[in-house]
Amino acid sequence: MNSHSQQYANLASDAYSPYAPGRRARGLEEKVRIDEVTYKVIEHVDRPSGYQGTIYQRLDTGAIVVAHRGTEFGREFVKDGLLADGGMIAARVNRQADDAIGLTRRAVEYAQGLKHELGRDVPVTVTGHSLGGCLAQISAYRFGLGGETFNPYGAASLRDRIPEGGIQVLNHVMAGDMVSAAGRHFGRVRMYAVEQEVDTLTRVGRYADNGDRLDIRYALPAAAAGWESHRMHHFLPVDGEGRRDRSVLDDPQAQRLAQQHRPMFDKYRSDMLLTREGASIAAALAQGARGMAGELLRHLPDRPQSPFDETVRRLPPLPAAAPSDPRLAGHPDHRMYGQVRAGVAAIQQGQGLARGEDGERTAASLLVLAKRSGLSRVDQIVAGHAPGQPEQLFVVQGDPRDPAHIRAQMSAADAAKTPVAESLRELAALNARAPAQALAPDAQDRTRPAPMRPH
Repeated sequence: MNSHSQQYANLASDAYSPYAPGRRARGLEEKVRIDEVTYKVIEHVDRPSGYQGTIYQRLDTGAIVVAHRGTEFGREFVKDGLLADGGMIAARVNRQADDAIGLTRRAVEYAQGLKHELGRDVPVTVTGHSLGGCLAQISAYRFGLGGETFNPYGAASLRDRIPEGGIQVLNHVMAGDMVSAAGRHFGRVRMYAVEQEVDTLTRVGRYADNGDRLDIRYALPAAAAGWESHRMHHFLPVDGEGRRDRSVLDDPQAQRLAQQHRPMFDKYRSDMLLTREGASIAAALAQGARGMAGELLRHLPDRPQSPFDETVRRLPPLPAAAPSDPRLAGHPDHRMYGQVRAGVAAIQQGQGLARGEDGERTAASLLVLAKRSGLSRVDQIVAGHAPGQPEQLFVVQGDPRDPAHIRAQMSAADAAKTPVAESLRELAALNARAPAQALAPDAQDRTRPAPMRPH
C-alpha cells in the first residue's frame, strides 16, 4: 500500500518521532524509510510553546512536506491539552500557530532555493494529525499550499478569519471523532467510519440511526466513550497496539459505512460543533467585555487598514456586520439552514443521490419557503407526490400527526434549479420586511394542505 493519502498519513504519524532539533547540513540529513518511500529530514523544531514539526523531502521526487505534530498525551499533555487544544475550544487562540507558520515559511524558502539550482519547481505541501492538522490548515491558508490532514481541529473556527471550505486541503476524519467535529474546516472533508463508532453512538449516545433531529441523544457521553476515534492509527496499516491492520484509507468499506450512517453521524458532529461554539461563548463571557468583543469581532469581515483602525476595533459590531449567507455562522437563519440542509441530505441519501450543487440549491430554496411561510424551525423535510404529479418537498414544523403542525411545500424540481444567489436575495428581502410583517396577521401559506403522500 502506497497511496498518495497514505504517504501523508505516514508523515503525520512520523512527526511524533523525537528527532534532534535543528536544520541539517546539506548531505548530512538523516534518512527515514516509510512504506517503501525514503525521505530525508531537512529540519526539526521543538519550541517552548509545545510546537514540534518536521520538514521532509522525498529522495525520489524531491517533493517537500511539512508535517506538524499533533496532540500527544505523554510529556506534552499540559501544553497541548490545556494551552493549545483547550485554548482553541475556549477562546480560539492557537498558541503554536506562529511557530508552525515559521517552519512552513522556511520550507517554502528552501524550495525556492532549490528551484534556482534545479531549474524546476519543487512542490511544498503540509500534513498533520489533530492539533497538527489544524496547524497544517493554517499554514496552507497562509502560504497557498495544498496538503492532507487527519482528524484535525478545524482552523476555520479560529479568530484568524480563515474561510471554511475550498479544495486546497483534504481533511480525513473518523465519523465519531469529537475533535474534528468541533471545528469548521478549511478545505474538503472526507469521512470514514468503523462499526465501533456506529455502536457507540447508538448504544451510549442513544442516537437514532436516521435523519430524525428530534431524537433524545447524549453527545458528550458518546464523545467520551468514543475517544478512540481520534487516534492516528485508524489511518495507518496498524492497530492501536502496533499490530498489522488495514488503514481506513485503504478500506472502501470505511467510506461506505460512513455514508450508510451519514444522517446519524451528521447529527453527532453537528452536536459537537454546537457544544464547542457554546463553550467559546461561555469562555468569552467569563472574560467580560473584552472577551465578548473578541468573539463578536471574529465574525466581522476584514476591514481596510486606516489610521482609525484601532479606534474602530474598539467599537461594538454593527448589525450590518452579520454574514449575508445563512451557511455562515452568525447569520440569523444559520441554525434553520442547518436543519433544512440536514433534511435535504437525508432525502438525497435515501434516494441514492450524492451531495452536490442540487442539494445546496434545494436547501436554499426550502429555507426561503420556510421563512416565507412563517416557520420558526424546520423539524422535517418530507418528499412526496400525488399520483401522476411532480415530486413535492414539504418543510414541516412540529409533528405531522399533530393538527397544529405547520408546513409548506414546493416542487422539488423548482427547488433544485433555483440559483442559490437568487434564494439569498429573497431571504434578505424577507428578513428586511420581517419587522413590519410582525405587526400584521400572518396570511402566508400556513394552511393545512392535503395529506402528504411520502414515497
